[in-house]
Amino acid sequence: MAEATPASGVTRTQPSVIRILTLLLPSIIALYGVYQAINQVLLPAQITAIDPTNKVHDTAMASLVESVIGTIILPIGAAISDRTRTRIGRRAPWLLFSAIGTAIACVVMGIANTIPLVILMAGVVWFFANWYQGVIYAVIPDRIPEEHRGVASSVTGLGLPFGILIFVNIASRTSQLGGYAVVGAFIVIITLLFCFLVPDTSSVDMPRPQAAKRVSFSISGIGHFFSAFLHRDFTMAFLSRFSFFFAFFGISNFTYFILSDFVGTQNVPGGNVAAGVATMSTISTVSQIIAIIVFGKVADMLNRRKLVVALSSIVYMIAFIIPLVSPSWPAILIFAGVSGAASGVYFAVDIAVMSLVLPSKQDEGRDLGILAIATSVPAAVAPLFASMLINATGTYASVFVFGIVTALLGGVFAFLIKAIK
Repeated sequence: MAEATPASGVTRTQPSVIRILTLLLPSIIALYGVYQAINQVLLPAQITAIDPTNKVHDTAMASLVESVIGTIILPIGAAISDRTRTRIGRRAPWLLFSAIGTAIACVVMGIANTIPLVILMAGVVWFFANWYQGVIYAVIPDRIPEEHRGVASSVTGLGLPFGILIFVNIASRTSQLGGYAVVGAFIVIITLLFCFLVPDTSSVDMPRPQAAKRVSFSISGIGHFFSAFLHRDFTMAFLSRFSFFFAFFGISNFTYFILSDFVGTQNVPGGNVAAGVATMSTISTVSQIIAIIVFGKVADMLNRRKLVVALSSIVYMIAFIIPLVSPSWPAILIFAGVSGAASGVYFAVDIAVMSLVLPSKQDEGRDLGILAIATSVPAAVAPLFASMLINATGTYASVFVFGIVTALLGGVFAFLIKAIK
């Protein structure tokens, strides 16, 4: 596609959608590689080596710091990129800045040898990584036509399972510092490739926001920052995503204990709970990847993205019923397959739906960042709420009931979006 850049008047060939998505996928994989390699392997092992007695408390504190910082910086970083005017576009400067910041913070975290420093650096890594996330997701409404948003959503949806498969395995097979260095180096390398192989157009001559609309820390300024919630469809999309991820994260932290205490160690093949968790994870990830690949394109072809998101939430709800009816090993495997497929369908179309309910072209990055809070807050709060339910009821069945209710709400809120079929 050829386009005349406003700054120069020279016709400049823009990268094709295929080229953009080809490099967007490894960028998203790199992002989730940072998150998952650290939280699943590197951070727990590092904390255990430093303070084995208080490892659970220390890990919880690190997760809390990560979540709070991530929730704050995600929309702010995206909003700053919305207002950036450079010859290499609005997003590239901040992608490079946040990728390099992430890499440096990862290396420093890798050599940290006290719990306060580890927790501090976890917050710094999440600061830069969430800034990166807010900006990289803004590329989709910027540069991907609406008719290809389902495919773009599928591409971004593949980032999580592939990030886990690739970087969790790498991190588990390297030294502590080596693991941190690998995830940091990869996000820098792939970001350089993205920015220079699929460059954006200059944003120098883009209209600047009016003075009254610039970021302000006054009450009115904060109100404007979150003004997208005045638009009904945006609010419904936020609530749908928030509810779905409450169900998702409400159970993900308790898989090991669900197998050992709810299904029963004696009912897991060989009595090996860790191997059982690995089997569940494999089934879930494979079904998730297949669903992501298939349904993003299907949603584009049928132009029924809202319907697909809503139905995937309902199927996700049904998956939670299976272990309640039969708390057995075969039932939990069926749950893994059905929930993996349902979440895969959701991930395949979710970003497309988000990109289509953004009320302001000038503030797309900011508003996508706000929608992303509907993931980060449940990631922090849902496990705590689920643990309170378990303690109050004395059974893991309450977690599945919790999942049923929140997944159902996710589907209901999706159906209430009016502007999308």
